Amino acid sequence: MSSTLSAQNNERWTHFPWLARGLDWLTEHQRQVLVIGVAFQLAVLAAMMIVPLKTLATGDVILLRVAPVDPRDLFRGDYVILSYDVNRPTIDGSSNVSNVTWDRLSQLQGQTIYVRLEPDPDGKHWHANGYQLDPPSGGKFIRGTVAGNASVRFGIEQFFVQEGQGLAYEQAVRDRKLSAEVAVDHNGNAQLKRLVIE
Repeated sequence: MSSTLSAQNNERWTHFPWLARGLDWLTEHQRQVLVIGVAFQLAVLAAMMIVPLKTLATGDVILLRVAPVDPRDLFRGDYVILSYDVNRPTIDGSSNVSNVTWDRLSQLQGQTIYVRLEPDPDGKHWHANGYQLDPPSGGKFIRGTVAGNASVRFGIEQFFVQEGQGLAYEQAVRDRKLSAEVAVDHNGNAQLKRLVIE
């Protein structure tokens, strides 16, 4: 059967001998190609799962205050849309908060950015202490991506809400009493563990 297919391919692709050879090779090795293709896809999926799970298991746990957002965007189906103070550098780019100005940040859409963190006076929560384009040499930091409207996204902006708990979270956000427990690894990768109503 494969020899018949090979002969048909050779006749069909006489003007493209390299393509005919490639098709012949694929026909003869189709089982191996299929196994390699499936193994590659499984490896990619496993790699995508390992980094978040490793961050959750080994990262330092910090609390970030959840900032109020447009109430029309707060709930989308079963997910709460979250925003944090660290998502938005100050508009004036004041030096005590950011070393990347608002205008500069709006030009960096899609680029990686690092947010240095320091503890709040309460000793539990953390806040931004500057934004930079290179990884900080020490201390806690979160790695994010510059998004539209000169904001920064960290991949912790959505949380699955169990049925019946949405209103409690909504009220806690309005009262500024909602915090996110976030695991952060040494590379700045962040994973949202849970929401805490204070």
